[in-house]
Amino acid sequence: MNFTVRFKEKFQMENPGIRGVPSPSLLLLWAYDTAWSLAAAVNRNRVSSSTPGRTLLGAVLDTTFDGLAGRFRLRNGLLQVSTYEVVNIIGKGARTVGFWTPESGIFKNLKANNEKGLKQILWPGDLATAPRGWDVSSTGSPLRVIVPSRHGFDQLVKVSYNPTNISVIVTGYCIDVFDALMKNLPYLVAYQYVPFNDTSTYDSILNLVYEKEADAVVGDTTISTDRMNKVAFTMPYTDIGLSMIVVLKKYSSRSMWIFLQPLTHTLWITSLAFFFLTGFVVWVIEHRINPEFRGTPWQQFGIIFYFAFSTLVFSHKEKLESNLSRLVVIVWVFVVLILTSSYTASLTSMLTFQQFQPTVTSVQDLLRNGHFVGYQRGSTVKYWLEEMGFHKKNLLGYGTVEEYAEALQMGSENGGVSAIFDENPYLKIFLSKYCEGYTMVGPTYRLGGFGFCRKRWRG
Repeated sequence: MNFTVRFKEKFQMENPGIRGVPSPSLLLLWAYDTAWSLAAAVNRNRVSSSTPGRTLLGAVLDTTFDGLAGRFRLRNGLLQVSTYEVVNIIGKGARTVGFWTPESGIFKNLKANNEKGLKQILWPGDLATAPRGWDVSSTGSPLRVIVPSRHGFDQLVKVSYNPTNISVIVTGYCIDVFDALMKNLPYLVAYQYVPFNDTSTYDSILNLVYEKEADAVVGDTTISTDRMNKVAFTMPYTDIGLSMIVVLKKYSSRSMWIFLQPLTHTLWITSLAFFFLTGFVVWVIEHRINPEFRGTPWQQFGIIFYFAFSTLVFSHKEKLESNLSRLVVIVWVFVVLILTSSYTASLTSMLTFQQFQPTVTSVQDLLRNGHFVGYQRGSTVKYWLEEMGFHKKNLLGYGTVEEYAEALQMGSENGGVSAIFDENPYLKIFLSKYCEGYTMVGPTYRLGGFGFCRKRWRG
């Protein structure tokens, strides 16, 4: 039976007083596919109540199938969405008017014989035709757009003044994105940037919008649940993630045994074993028919040893009589060629390039050792670090990339920090300036990303 039919029948049975049973939304189909993937993982791996949660999680992450909402596939713990639902917002309600996939484009229904286009869209006032928008008259007041004025990450937002101190010049990546967005609107909207100097916390800037003293905020403003209770955000337009940067320390091993380091102990033992095995196999085949492989036991042992290692430089002088032994030697010569090439490349790298490794590799190391960590002043990162388990006394705030670099170089033992936590756009700016000696390590924690803020519509 069709899933939609079964869903409507069950919904009607559980809610007999409701008329007009809705069709399952895309979110409901995702939830159904997720539950199905969990059941499939349990069944495939014979999971019991004593099975560790990590094992079950790994089984779910490896599950791939064609579900009701399209291809179900998880990557980095997130569903790789292949189908998007197009929603028509009507007041406080919503209705599905179509779907979009990269392969098929826009279509009306999730069916094999789907019809192109969207269903009828209703506009405010129950209009079936799209409104023209509005034109701001020359006498109307432009939108007041607040821009945080601070120094440290000018690539994102920078506020400067002309020499006469009359006009404000606002630049940066966030400003470019907002200007491009406003230019692509189908109607003209006048707006002016208003710098705001108190950037100790961005919540104070958002309060201006909440209290209707401003119309919008444009800048490196992070989307969070608490902030969305007061103001509305656009979709994020930057990387969504929180990571950490640590110092790279130089690691150089120039001991007399460095020539042994390109290969592991197991590979050394295995290689030596195959050297002797190859020499022994060739001796077994040749000594009955080839006089060069005969002699006293010690002479024959020497031939085995010498023949095996002479293949390293392809200088063995013994003439082989058997085609079988020639085949063994040909195969072994190819193996030796690959082994020596890999060894030479690894040893050259060790001798000519300095080795680097991070001073800290995980958040657990920082928590276990009680290290100091840094964050950006005025951001929500401090809250997330406290949620991870860091004590307030171990959190130090900084404002510029230069302060980041100085604190990392000092280290936690000398009044600095062992790691800097910040959102990915800031860390990429830091690495673009200090590309040597630092690296991003550990997992990336997903946050809201940057978004433009505006007043909430109250119905």
